[in-house]
Amino acid sequence: MWYEILPSAAIVLGCISAPAYINWAISKLSYNGKAAQRNWDAGLYMDYNTYLRDKRITGSEYVPRGLESIPDEKSN
Repeated sequence: MWYEILPSAAIVLGCISAPAYINWAISKLSYNGKAAQRNWDAGLYMDYNTYLRDKRITGSEYVPRGLESIPDEKSN
């Protein structure tokens, strides 16, 4: 009958969802309880210099600005 597929479906669903939960658990253990933090030391984020520039120029790394936010140098 139709219910004979339920054990197979449960196994497939478990195999599909297990990596996400395992990854979450490993991240929780290895990143001091913060599973979604930015790990700048890993070298995965190549725009770290852009992050630092935005933080230095605008005061916030989450508010990107263009060239108009860079102060002009006054020549004497």
